Amino acid sequence: MSDKKSINSKLKLNALGNSYNIIYMFIIPFLLPLFREQFHINYFQSGLILSIHVALRSIFSLVFGYFGDQYDKRAIIAGGFIFSSIFLGGLIWANNINTIITFLLLLATGVSTFGPLARAIVRENSKEHQRARYMSLFSAAGAAGLVVTSLLFGFFIRMWGWKITCFLLSLPGYLLAYAYLKSKKGKKNHKAEAERKIKKGYIYLFFASVGFRSLGDWAILSFLPIYATDYIGLKPEISAWIITINFTGEFLGNLISSRITDKNSLLILALSTTISTTFLIIVCTLIAQPIIIVLLVGILGILQGIYFPSQNTWLTLICPLNRQGKMFGRVFFIQGFSATIAPILYGWIAEQTSLISAYRFTSVPLIISFILFGIIYILESRTNQVLSTRKI
Repeated sequence: MSDKKSINSKLKLNALGNSYNIIYMFIIPFLLPLFREQFHINYFQSGLILSIHVALRSIFSLVFGYFGDQYDKRAIIAGGFIFSSIFLGGLIWANNINTIITFLLLLATGVSTFGPLARAIVRENSKEHQRARYMSLFSAAGAAGLVVTSLLFGFFIRMWGWKITCFLLSLPGYLLAYAYLKSKKGKKNHKAEAERKIKKGYIYLFFASVGFRSLGDWAILSFLPIYATDYIGLKPEISAWIITINFTGEFLGNLISSRITDKNSLLILALSTTISTTFLIIVCTLIAQPIIIVLLVGILGILQGIYFPSQNTWLTLICPLNRQGKMFGRVFFIQGFSATIAPILYGWIAEQTSLISAYRFTSVPLIISFILFGIIYILESRTNQVLSTRKI
């Protein structure tokens, strides 16, 4: 009972940490419409800021994922929260755009500790038949945190301005750091075998598919607040509400995922959500009714909420336990590499054509991702059939 209580407390702390860390991750998209109005930066410059931030985050995710398998994950995550809070709160003293951007880029270093290590902790504290549910609830907590913050962000900006708002948002990070340092250290599980045998080449196909999927996803998410101001008509100070809509959908999608993921093929869910996302993005660019667009943005969030737990759970099944941090670090690095390219590439396309055209081009990497997931599914099915035949 004591071990079970300790595991539950770790999972709850992890969920709370995810709901807060995701705020650090998305603070730049929240601030970009305000920076465009105050400092007159364009689409390409906005994309460049996002790209550098994501590039730093992806590189350090790879580094901290490796260290997480060697050292105490709790201490690394706690250090990340402290580092993030220092630079987010430090914006209150920044007076020029260069200092502001520098602080926001340094923030990426602290943010990068959480993603790979927290998911590894979920893996370590859950059994195979529970894992998809816990991964879904973990993601749901992150979506819920971003929904609340994006909804309140506009109100806080109007009351206090963006500098004080960022300072206030930084304060709970110190409490989370303390909570991680005080949490009970888990017993080392030396079982290293993966729960599903899979050829090494399939993992590389998986990484490639995740990379292309991330390229499309980040192109969409990065410019949502700007899209909301330029095409839906929201004011810059409340443009973050479009993120609220998207992540409300993702929260619902995670709840749906917690019910269905353990009972369905993880790759089938990845396939169906990827192709559905592709079609919805194209539909969004063909419709001019703001209410319908907002509804579609919410549905896109639902699809994301089903996709990501499926992706992460499949990875835990084919990866040895003692390499989880490293493997998730690689996934975050690949996602980050694609996300680094996405804002610059699609910001440049938007400058040359329009943001609507740039959104249409996101269908290309999404379709490639769908094809690669399909290949993995076919190959895995054939491998399982061969193994079943040998057992007989």
